[in-house]
Amino acid sequence: MKNYNERGNASLSDNLKYINDTVSHLEINRFQGAGDIMYQVVAKALTINVVTGKKAFVVWAVQEENDMETAVQKAKDELRNRLCLGMPVLQLVSPNEDVKNLTEY
Repeated sequence: MKNYNERGNASLSDNLKYINDTVSHLEINRFQGAGDIMYQVVAKALTINVVTGKKAFVVWAVQEENDMETAVQKAKDELRNRLCLGMPVLQLVSPNEDVKNLTEY
């Protein structure tokens, strides 16, 4: 945390480009509950479940912060660290969803 406080956020466009080049899907959600507005960044990749042979999502990073730039920066850092270790956050997020429809344009 000390290094992050000293360096601050990288540029938003650089962070988004890194995430976009690394995973197939990026979600930036904005929501407000009883408190301040929060931003949630979810980076996930479309892959194939080796057991069932069906398409599935693997979530590599999930971060929530009060401002979008910090959430994107922390998601990029988490994505980079999890890729190095090979440890995703979640696998097969929605088993009953037809993932094929999400990839057709």
